[in-house]
Amino acid sequence: MRLRALLDTEALGLRLLGGQEELDRTVRGVMTTDLRDPSRYLSGGELVLTGLAWRHGPADSEPFVRILAGAGVAALAAGEAGLRGIPADLVTACARHRLPLFAVDEQVAFAAVTEYVVRQVSTERTGDLAAVVERHRRLMSSGPAGRGPDAVLDLLGSDLDLRAWVLSATGREIGGSDRPLPAALRADLAGAQQAAARTARPSPHRVAVQGGGTFSLFPVRADAGAGDIRATVLSDWFLAVAADAGEWPAERLDLLRGVAQLIAVERDRREAARAVRRRLATEVFELVAGGAPPAEIGARLRAATPVLVPGVAEVPQWQVVVARVDWAGGEAP
Repeated sequence: MRLRALLDTEALGLRLLGGQEELDRTVRGVMTTDLRDPSRYLSGGELVLTGLAWRHGPADSEPFVRILAGAGVAALAAGEAGLRGIPADLVTACARHRLPLFAVDEQVAFAAVTEYVVRQVSTERTGDLAAVVERHRRLMSSGPAGRGPDAVLDLLGSDLDLRAWVLSATGREIGGSDRPLPAALRADLAGAQQAAARTARPSPHRVAVQGGGTFSLFPVRADAGAGDIRATVLSDWFLAVAADAGEWPAERLDLLRGVAQLIAVERDRREAARAVRRRLATEVFELVAGGAPPAEIGARLRAATPVLVPGVAEVPQWQVVVARVDWAGGEAP
């Protein structure tokens, strides 16, 4: 958000005392402090709120403002209640350092200003992240795959402070935050996702976990379009977010659904690559079943190795495993 938006909101009761030419500065956060030197808590772009308790005399304003300007804050908002007005020496110091200065009416709580700024900044960050996610979706749809799910999950962590993991239907972790989920928790989440899928409840599915906390589960479905749950119940992925989506605005829900769709694009790419590998493997099996000479089978395996086992420089030792799923009574478990 821009500084001028603070003046456009009458409920905040802010008056601009200096810095008219700097009102296009971007506000990235808000901080309340009465420390004489709050620099260790500043990262730049903040609206700093202060009750002026740090000021014991006119000489204190210059060093305080110099510290704020050096930290790159967006503006200073000083409460009028403490000193029954804003000292002239503070106005002068802010003008000298080109730091916009607002006066906060004594009837306005700092909490109200903080809540407004946080809400505005959070909404804008969600919109910015949505644009980034959409750009990633277009790139992944038209070009080669990149880092897969981890790339977009990193965006969720850095921009929205959301920890999220992509899990398979059996709870296997496909991608996610730096800290892996415990195996038991992954299994519980996978079971909850399958149970919700069978009832066709709309996502996200909210799951309370042992030890406190709630996860929100978003399905990640490929474009197979199968209507039979048995075709996907053991292969679908889902996005597990360590947060309660029941408290989210519609914009954030739409964003997370977009993230799930983006991950589905990567999943489709992986499935396409698996289809190629399956076709090559089938050709090898047909050679074996048809009694082809060992030399021919070996040559075919060597030729198929770069596709069947990407990244392997030498021909591996092959082991073939065959499995089958039997549905009890024809019903999905």
